[in-house]
Amino acid sequence: MNTILVTAAPDLRVPLENNPHEYIESSPVVVDSSSLYYRRLLADGDLLLVTPPASGKVQAKVKELNNG
Repeated sequence: MNTILVTAAPDLRVPLENNPHEYIESSPVVVDSSSLYYRRLLADGDLLLVTPPASGKVQAKVKELNNG
């Protein structure tokens, strides 16, 4: 199972695929990227893809390249 990190679009609460009484809101949630349900919500703009922050080493290298 491939997973992605998502949040709901601002001012939305999106039900989880297998539990309609729990919602995805502003906190990032890990979901199955192969699920048609979540792919449709991403395409419609109801869910937003969250990119995890880069590791400290990568951020330091980017800062070094930008300063230099």
